[in-house]
Amino acid sequence: MKLLDKILVPIQVSEPANNQLTLAMELAKKFGSRLLLLHVLPTEARSQKVKEILSRYVDKDFEKVITEVKEQHLEAEKHIAYGNIFEQIISAAERESANLILIPNNFHIVENHQTIDYLAEKLIRKSEKPVWVVQEATQGTPKTILCPVDYSEASRRALINAIKIARIFQSKLYVVNVFEPLDELYSIRYSVDYEEENKELERENSDSFAAFLETFSFVDVEYECLILRGKPHQKIIDFATEKKVDVLFMGATGKTFFQRLLLGSVTELVIRDLPCSVVVTKSENILNLKMEKDISDIERLLANAKKLEAAGFYDDSIEQLKTCLTVNDLHLPAIYSLVQLYRKTGNEEMAVTYQQKADEIVKRLWDKNVELEIRKGLKLD
Repeated sequence: MKLLDKILVPIQVSEPANNQLTLAMELAKKFGSRLLLLHVLPTEARSQKVKEILSRYVDKDFEKVITEVKEQHLEAEKHIAYGNIFEQIISAAERESANLILIPNNFHIVENHQTIDYLAEKLIRKSEKPVWVVQEATQGTPKTILCPVDYSEASRRALINAIKIARIFQSKLYVVNVFEPLDELYSIRYSVDYEEENKELERENSDSFAAFLETFSFVDVEYECLILRGKPHQKIIDFATEKKVDVLFMGATGKTFFQRLLLGSVTELVIRDLPCSVVVTKSENILNLKMEKDISDIERLLANAKKLEAAGFYDDSIEQLKTCLTVNDLHLPAIYSLVQLYRKTGNEEMAVTYQQKADEIVKRLWDKNVELEIRKGLKLD
């Protein structure tokens, strides 16, 4: 069972970004992921003469990176591509079915020396895969996560991913909405009570925020939900700075805040100004459940169930435990785990059902043991 199967890590092998590689290896250790290390060479490097010269240096540098990864007992694949770096990243992510693209914030495009601001914007726009932009100052996996929401489907997906990552790494999660008050933009010919209108809009927004959050499960997550007031872009940056947030989760499209945040020059401003790493999701989640076929071993099923529960895949965890019971319907560890999971997810009726089943099995085992003891005693007499 894998939740994060493949991570695409575009690198410059001569100067690999330490924090990018460190985070990639920590994620790989946690999820048993395979690292796809991609180095893109200019188009002219395809020519045989140039290729022979470059390959000697690239292969040597690549070997150092591969060795560093394998010393951590991780799987790593070497990928070399030629041409436009942006196109090759997109192509490799799709071709290799990567779950995540992990790039550093100081990654420079060799051909035209454009910075991560430009590359990240293009990847966000084009890639269907989640993109994680790693800040140079980031130290390993996140301790604090920030997810701004505007009630759109894009922010819903971002929050789903943020909750799962926070649960797995036991990070503190901040969920914020930014209410932007009406400004006095209308003609003075119209008499508008902006203070009263803003109060009403703020009440409506507060109700929407509460309703939106009710659709998520924050079980096993340390979290805090807040509504900020002001300009969304600046408030998010200020909040991330104040709370020393490690990573910001965002959706790629949206109806209000995200639409402005992720289109045009504002995107570059946000990525450049944010004091933390950024994860952007569009149409795919970071964690996608991949189960092995023909599983019949109870211990493996139980191990899968525990991993799934830790990641917040409660329904899938329940299915794994029920599969245990098809192998052995008297397996008490699986039954007790089902009781706990159903209670955790608020399904008290099913929790009681499985608790009764467990009690019946324990009683039967107890009666059987008592009977055996009696028989032993009778034989002794």
